[in-house]
Amino acid sequence: MDKKTDHNIWDIDAEARRDDTVAKLMNLAGPRADIPADLEERVHENVRQEWSRSTNRNKAMLWAIPTALAATLLIAFAINTRAPESLQQSLGSIAHVANASNLFKSDFIVGDDVYAGDLVETDADRGISISLVGDISLRIAAGTSIRFDQADEFTLVRGKVYADSGDRIYRDRHITVHTANGSATDIGTQFSVVYDDHRMSVAVREGRVDVASDNSSYTAQAGDRMTFQAGADVEFDQVTPYDASWHWATSLAPSFDIENRTLMEFLKWASRETGKTLVFSSDDVRMAAMRTEIFGSILNFTPSEAIDSVLSTTQFRYRADEQSITITNSVQAK
Repeated sequence: MDKKTDHNIWDIDAEARRDDTVAKLMNLAGPRADIPADLEERVHENVRQEWSRSTNRNKAMLWAIPTALAATLLIAFAINTRAPESLQQSLGSIAHVANASNLFKSDFIVGDDVYAGDLVETDADRGISISLVGDISLRIAAGTSIRFDQADEFTLVRGKVYADSGDRIYRDRHITVHTANGSATDIGTQFSVVYDDHRMSVAVREGRVDVASDNSSYTAQAGDRMTFQAGADVEFDQVTPYDASWHWATSLAPSFDIENRTLMEFLKWASRETGKTLVFSSDDVRMAAMRTEIFGSILNFTPSEAIDSVLSTTQFRYRADEQSITITNSVQAK
């Protein structure tokens, strides 16, 4: 057998021994979280290559891995089993699509993730809502273009957006919507930003919003609406929480999961989404609503439609006007 053949046989045996040693090193790392198959293969290959380079430098040391090298391989493996920082984290996912039954008009699919850098552009007749990480609802009207800069910052190129960061005022996390005319940052609230033709309008339904524009800063409270336009004074007016200008955002509200929830929890959600005050005809009715559990689904129902659907299966009835929703029981409703 010539030297070339001997060398090839040594290479085959060495490769087998390297694979066996790499496998043993990985086992020594202990249990680990599941990772994607392609990522695991890349990690395994990186360790194999490092082992190969090490042994090729001194083939006489093939059977004895220095302790320092073994420790290095194990540490490298432990680091690589974490999600790589280069892999983007989802900022949230699509929660609702208007006119979702007509799938030929849009590529938006409920459950799809959005990432930093994404530019979302909605059709002229289709809005969507996105559930952001941290229980924040971002609703994007039809005919809108918005860029997701990062987890808590967005640039509204044109159109209108509505943000609901929950009813926890002064929470740690805030979101900022930028436009060419200025920026709006929420302080635990429901608010909208409209931008079109170099004109920005910020309206606050609940809570507070800090607005910065042209080196000036303003604070908008619930009921305030401010309009900014280059070369013009800021315009101020008032808007009620139940004003018709909020209806588009209400129609895009993510569905409330009513399964095993109390009627009171559902009614509070519906009241907040519609901007109407929740009223009970008596304390007994209020207490009964707190004790009543509800089941089923209101998927793709607007808040108003959901109230009709849910209450029709209970002993409760309701009356609604422009400003309030009054809950009664079936006897009182007659």
